[in-house]
This record gives sequence, C-alpha cells and structure tokens, in this order.
Amino acid sequence: MDSRRSPLGRAALLLVALVALPAAAQGKKPKEGAYVPAPADQIPGYSAKVMPCEIIEELIPPRVNCEGELLEGKSLRELAILRNTIFARYGWAGFRKPWLRDHFQKQPWFKPNPKFTYKLLSDADRKNVHFIGVREQSFTERELRRMEDTIFARAGKVWNDVYEWKLKDGRTVRSCAEPQDPLDEKEGCTGANCEGTHSRDCFFREEKWYRPDPKFSEDKLSAEDRIDLGLISRSLGSFASDTGKLEKGAQASLDRVISVQELRQLSLRDLRLLRNTLYARRGRPFKSKILQAHFKAMSWYRQDPNYTDARLTENDKRNIALIRSVEDEFGGPLKDEDWLIDPATDAA
Repeated sequence: MDSRRSPLGRAALLLVALVALPAAAQGKKPKEGAYVPAPADQIPGYSAKVMPCEIIEELIPPRVNCEGELLEGKSLRELAILRNTIFARYGWAGFRKPWLRDHFQKQPWFKPNPKFTYKLLSDADRKNVHFIGVREQSFTERELRRMEDTIFARAGKVWNDVYEWKLKDGRTVRSCAEPQDPLDEKEGCTGANCEGTHSRDCFFREEKWYRPDPKFSEDKLSAEDRIDLGLISRSLGSFASDTGKLEKGAQASLDRVISVQELRQLSLRDLRLLRNTLYARRGRPFKSKILQAHFKAMSWYRQDPNYTDARLTENDKRNIALIRSVEDEFGGPLKDEDWLIDPATDAA
C-alpha cells in the first residue's frame, strides 16, 4: 500500500489506528453514506476473528504456529494476497504491485473506498495481518530454495544432477539409488552418501506429480509462477521483478542499476529489505532485530564488525540512492516498529 504521508504523520496515524475500532465493532450503526465492507463470509480466506496463531520469537527468523495449519503450505504470493485481502475488504485500491491491483479488481466483493483509513480495521484484522506478515518473513534460505525448485519442477525442469557413483571396478554410474558395490573411499565421491550433495532430479522423481520435460524453458512458467519467483528472489538476496523475465546469476542481479520504474512497483517492506541487502552483501552488521533475523538465515551473509561503507561499489551506492528516493517518495523508510505493528506498513 502506498503511504504519501510524512514519517511523523504516519506515526501519529499509527497511534490512532491501534486504539480505534470501527463503528461496527462498537455496536454502532455506520453513518449514512459510510463505506460498508463486504460481508466476511463472502471473502475467500478472510477471517473476522483472530486466527488461532502464536508467534515464536525465540527462533531465527521468528515463526508462526497456527491451529489447523492455516498458513502452512501457502506460497509467498498466496500469503501476500491473504494479508492484503484484509485491507482490500475496506476498499484500499492503491496497490503499487500490478498483479495485486489486478487481483482485487477482479474480485466480485471488492469496491474501492476513496476514504480508506486504518481506523476501519478491527483489532482482529490488525492481529491477523501481523500473523501473516511474520509468516512471510519466516522462511529460511533452505525453505525458499525448495519453494523455488518446486515451482520449476512443476513446469517440468530437469537439472541433470543425478548422483554419480564410482564403482570398485573403476566404472562410474549415474543413479538416484546407491549401487551394490560403490567405492568405499570418499575421495572423488559425488554420490548421495557424500556430505553436502543433493540431487533435485532425484528428489522430485519421488513426487507422483513430477513430469520431467527435456524441452523445458522459462516460457512454460505461468504468470503466478513468475510472481512467486520474484518474491523468492528478493527474499534470498537477489533481484527479480514479479512479472518480468527471470534474471540469471542470483546475487549478480543486484550488480546492475535497478530502474526507478521497477522500484516503484515494490512495497516499502520490499524496498527496505532490498536496500539493506546491498549492505549485507558487503558484511554490514545490523542493529535492527528484523534485519538481523532475516540475514542470519542466509548462508551468503558474513557479518563483519570491521565493515565500512567504503566496501560499497559505485553500483551499490547508485542503487541504494535510488531505493531511498523511492522510499521517501512514498512516505519514508520503514522502521522496526512500523514493520511489527502491521498494518502500519504499506500493505503490499
């Protein structure tokens, strides 16, 4: 969600939002001409009650446990839709991300509210937004990689990384299963019994839905796939848009200048994480607990107490300046208190 207010003004709005409940929640009839949200039971995924969830702060990153696995198994795209549904119910229509804007405009229950305010949200809404937001930030690098691989596997990708086994007679065979007479020595071993080795081809062959396609190309990915891959990419510490062609080279995708047009399609939450990823790649330590938890979950992050901004490349500095300019354009960068008191962030 866009926020064009000053940081001070937004902070004041937060205080009001946290103590104010909608008239309906207080048992009062809405004023004549007031916006009336769609009935809760007409909105898929929306809960008018506080979801039975708890946040486990001791874990890095913090996790969310819910009864009935309400949030389990959902992709980043599905979680973003679920969280933003809460805002959309009250008529928020200012989503910068085109795919989110298009999604809600197609919903039969959605109607824009030009007078949208956070005060329309109930206490249950705010708590549920926070649960979902923490869930979105809770994935480890390993989980994100598996999510990414699964998207490609469902489109038929083949990695050609089946295990290789050296046999005692000197031959080498490729097989997901360990042969009867593999070489005992570990030296030169590239099989499943070698530490750190993992075959995606072998893993997905165990899934009944997997249909390997030797002619796989990115053209086979759906629009939803590309959105999820963009979200995953930025969580992992690289950059890809939610709708464009996927970039190669993982973190190397941040070695180019990102356009303002691309940045304006990101939320303030996205922008803060992206800006600090540029610092994290050079080893910067962070005071923010949220940023600490996120980057500690990434294998590429090496915190260096001797870090200085002199390590930033000219391209890093250019991208950081561009990101900061877009953050300022939409109300200023988020702080931890903004992030944690959702919906005090821009919703997207």
